[in-house]
Formats: sequence, C-alpha cells, structure tokens
Amino acid sequence: MKLGRYEVVRELGKGAMGIVYLAKDPLIGRLVALKTIRASAHADDDETKEFQQLFVREAQAAGILNHPSIVTVHDIGQDEASGMSFIAMEYVEGSNLKEMLSQGRTLTYEQIGDIVAQIAEAVDFAHSKGIVHRDVKPANIILLEGNRAKITDFGIAKIASGAANLTTTGQFLGTPNYMAPEQIKGAAVDGRTDIFSLGICLYECLTRRKPFGGDSLTSISYKIVHESFPPLGEINPQIPEAFEEIVAQCLAKDPAKRYQRGKDLAAALRAVIRGERPAPRPEPFLADETVLTRDTADRLPTVEIPFPQADDSPQAMGAGTNRVAASGKQPAAAAPAPKSGTAPRKPGPAAAPAGPSKVRNTLTNVRALPLWRSRIHPAIFLGISALLVASLLGAVVTIQRSNPPIPTVNKQEEARRAHERQLRMEGNELLRQGRAADAAVKFEELRKLAPTSPFVAGMSEKLSAIRQREEVNKQQLAQAQQKLDEGIALYNARKFEESIPVFEAAFQLNPNNQSASSYLKLAQAEVTKADDARAKARQQRLAQQQTTSATPTTTRSGNQPGDGAHQQTQPAASTPAKVTTIVNSPVADGYVQVKVGATVIVHENLFEERRGLFRRNQPRLVNVTREVPAANDAEVEIWLIVPSQKLNDHRVLHQRLEAGGEHKLYINYDPKAKRVDVRFE
Repeated sequence: MKLGRYEVVRELGKGAMGIVYLAKDPLIGRLVALKTIRASAHADDDETKEFQQLFVREAQAAGILNHPSIVTVHDIGQDEASGMSFIAMEYVEGSNLKEMLSQGRTLTYEQIGDIVAQIAEAVDFAHSKGIVHRDVKPANIILLEGNRAKITDFGIAKIASGAANLTTTGQFLGTPNYMAPEQIKGAAVDGRTDIFSLGICLYECLTRRKPFGGDSLTSISYKIVHESFPPLGEINPQIPEAFEEIVAQCLAKDPAKRYQRGKDLAAALRAVIRGERPAPRPEPFLADETVLTRDTADRLPTVEIPFPQADDSPQAMGAGTNRVAASGKQPAAAAPAPKSGTAPRKPGPAAAPAGPSKVRNTLTNVRALPLWRSRIHPAIFLGISALLVASLLGAVVTIQRSNPPIPTVNKQEEARRAHERQLRMEGNELLRQGRAADAAVKFEELRKLAPTSPFVAGMSEKLSAIRQREEVNKQQLAQAQQKLDEGIALYNARKFEESIPVFEAAFQLNPNNQSASSYLKLAQAEVTKADDARAKARQQRLAQQQTTSATPTTTRSGNQPGDGAHQQTQPAASTPAKVTTIVNSPVADGYVQVKVGATVIVHENLFEERRGLFRRNQPRLVNVTREVPAANDAEVEIWLIVPSQKLNDHRVLHQRLEAGGEHKLYINYDPKAKRVDVRFE
C-alpha cells in the first residue's frame, strides 16, 4: 500500500480524524509517521477546497517548528487515488503520557516536573512563532528514553475542526477535559490557552485524576468555567506544596492571572525540582508581553456605527441631536428650501455634505452657546488652573513612587544557574552509567554552588553511601582473593582438609567467585576420597580379623586330664551400619557437613552450577549414603552453613547405630521461618 510516494509499513493506530501509519520515504529511506485526514463526505467542491486551504496553511505553520521537544513535520500531501490528505511527521519510538498513566507506571515528582517543563518550553517556542496548539493533552505528549518528552499534533485540532464541518464556526477545538474556559465560551485563544491545558496535564500526573471531571460534556464544561479544582494536598498530602501554587496559577479562569509565557511555567517547575520555592508572579507591567497568535479567524470583528448626519442650521442640529438621544435612530437630513424666483429642483440623489462646511457649522453652533459668551474672573481661572496642575503633579509623583525599580539582568547569576544545570545533567548521566564516583564529584561541586538545595544535599548523601559500599565491596573482594590464594597453596600442598575452611571463607566473602567454588568442590572430593579409602582399609582389616577368628578357639578349665572341658567361641567382628543423609533446602548457596565420631561422612554443597548463556547457581537435593561403624551411642555432629541467610547452625545428636542397619538422617531448612529441622529414622 502506498500513500503518495510513501510506502506503508504497518498501521500504528486509529484516531478520530483517520489512521496513523508507519511508512518509509523511498527517496531517502527514512521512516515517518503518516497521519491521514479526510474531509467530510458531505462537503461540496467549495467546502473541500476550503478544507484543503486550511489543511495546507496549518500544516505549513506546524512545519516551521524546529525544537527538540516538538515532533517535526517533514511533508504534507494528498493521495490521488483515494483523495486522502496526509501529514508526514517524525517517527518517534516511545509511549505517550496517557498510556503511562493508565498503566500505573510510577513517576517521581522530579520526573513529572521535568516532563511538563520540557513541554512548556516547547509550546513557548511555538507561541513565539504565532502558533497555538489548542489540544495539549497526555495523549499528545510522547516520552522517550532518558525522560525526554516531545509534543505532537500542532495544528491538528484546527484541521480536524475544518474536516468535521467546513461551514460551521465557533466549534470546540480540543479535548473537553483539557480545554480552557475561553475555548468553551468560543472566545479568542492565545498561548495562555495551552498553559491552562498543560496545567491540567500536570495535575493529572501528580494525582492520577483529572481536576474537572463529570459524566457529560455539559457538566465538565460547567466545572471548567465556574468551579475550582480539588486541592492537591487533599488528594495526596505527600505532593510538595510548591506544586499547588504552580497548578493554581496555570488553572486560573482569567487568562491574565495565568503564566503569561510557557518559559515562566518551565522556570517555576525547575525551581521546584531544585527544592526551591517558585518565583512570585511578576506585576503585569513587568511581565513579558503575552505572545499573540497569527490566527485572526477567532477574533470578533469591530462593529462600526456611523455618526448621525447634521443639518447646516443650528436649529436643525439641536433637533437632530435630541431625536438621536431619544430614539437612537439617525434623523434624515432636511432638504434646503428653494430660493425665491428659482425653480424647484427635481428630486434626485442627495449629494453628500461638504466636510469643511460641516466643521464650520459645528464650531458656529458651539460658539453660539451661552457659556462661551460669559466672562470668567481671572482669580477663579488661575485657581482652577493651579488646582489642575497640582493634581497632575500629585498623580505623577504617586505613580513614580508606586513603581518598583525595574530589575536588571544579573549575568553572573544567570551564568551560575546555567553552570548548575550543566553539573546536574552531567551528574545524572554519570549516575545512569553506573559511575557513582564520577557523579559524586559533580554533585559535590554542585553542592558548593547551591548549599541550601535539599535535592542536591540528598543526592550527595546518597552518592556518599554508594561510594562507601563500593569501598567495602573492594575490601571484601580483596580479602576473598587473599583467602583463595591461601586455600590454593594448601590444596597444592595436599592439605585438603585444612584448605576446605579457607575456600569456604573465600566463597562467603565473594559468592560470585567461581574459582573458590571449584576448588572447594575439588578439596571436598579429595577429603571424601581419602575417607572412603580409610573406610575401605578399615573394612578390609575387619574382614581379615573375621576370617582369622572364623575357627573357634577352645579352652579347657581344670588341671586334671579327666576334668570336663568347657569350650568358648570368640564372637565375630560386628557389621557396619549405613547412614543416608537427605538435605532439603531451597537456597542456592552454602553447604552441609555431617560427622559421625571422628569420620566425616557428608560434606556437600547445597547448590549446583548451571552453565549456559549466563552462569548461575540453583538449589539441589543432597542424598548421600555412607557406612559407619556400629555403635550403641554414636555422636553425630551436623553443620548447616548458608551465607546468604547468615545461617551457621551446628547441632550434636546421640544415636544408636545398629550393625547392618540402615538409618536415614533428614535435614530440612525453611528460609522464611529461619528454622532447621533434624531427625533420624
């Protein structure tokens, strides 16, 4: 599928105006977002032409906006086959703010302030170009990686109005929940209208609810025009109080009481992020001039009322004036009477009275008033003049005293703030990269510039704690390496039993050290092999003793040959007992050791290593069977060591081990209850 020269890749979404596609520009191989706009199906040729003109004008206006926080408009066009108009915009990968709020994703107050400040600077740039967005809402704010924000659909609201009904004026341009009072009333809009909508977005991000809600368009519109919003503190007391002042000024019903520029709103939000109070609202005569838009279609035309025509005669002038005052209608000019001896003229179109003649008649009538003929005493005239001059001088002095001095731009302060912003950005970027030490240097320098900022102080303390943990980890890793070297030396000297506790200490200090885990297994295997060899040798000796004593030895009692003989048979050596140790533990580290008398019958890890794309440990079931000498009261020692749970459990049991019998030792560990259960069966 193609639209114009663009090759459609897939559909991105649908809206009230049309479908948005992901498309490719074959000329330069760039991916773009195509927003399609179709005129009304019932529009005639003139209306369609009017829509096309509106579409081109608004799209061209949006195309001049080149700002980091504004989605760029690349191209406009119309598909000849379908007659569908489209706008090719910058394709931005990210989620819009509406999706994030509906998904319940967490945003810190600093992130919310930064996002709204970026959009405020973007709309301020558009206002400086004479363009009002008219439809600022979370769905039009896109969030990218690094908490960067972009606003899209400049001019789309007005184009949508033209597409919906090309011959109707005074329509709503925008989404009802985010409209300003002047939009609802159908009055003219300017940059302050976008600031009101942006204030609603800020309120919704802070509270996760809209300030003016309702079941219908009528109730929502009434609340926006007449009612105040619920205070932030009543919804969530944890919201910083400074946001209350900013939201209140953004959502003022009177545009003159709002922030007059988007940059003023951005400056107030960044002050709150730094932990400062927003600057007080400047006096109207000190504030920056509000940016007016280039759009004159929303302004009401001036109604011109003609001045009543006057007759040349003073009597007619006075009568005409009285008639105008009484009826409010313009009197008809009286036709001049014809001179004697002159034939009357035929009726024809009345000639317009000459301008100089009207002025002379007016002055003559004014001079004819009685007041102009009276004389004023010089003393009274001078007194009135002096009173007027004194009043004028007093008014001038009062105005001068009431005017505060106009502040001058402090270049050093501006440079200091710019340096603070640069340090903050660099510190945050280093922290995202995991370079806590370098980030701590930046924030320490920032703390010297802004010693009273709670945000900077908190970040400095946080980074100091991170550096301390890193230093402790370095020392712990160094100790682990030292223990590993000692264990390897003992292992090479074939002192396997002595190397086991050293390897265990190295493993506890650094569980991620695979060398310590491997050497520990090798040493345990060597010890087990030696124990098996000793047990086998002991069994062989017992077997030899049993073979030697297989022939019974007979002894006689008595010295006389005739005495009866009493034969005694020596008992054979006892058969060893079998002990099966079963350990059930859900942890992925640590080991278990069981010792019967002086013999270690079990020394096993509680985990096994899984190899693949990523190496990791997982729990395993320990099930080991060993033979031990039979005993009526054998001393059984059990150790269960789990470093991640800080568990070091040692128990001593006394158990009867019958010859040839099979005994089972169960060891269960519950991490939640921190309980170890041991029993023999």
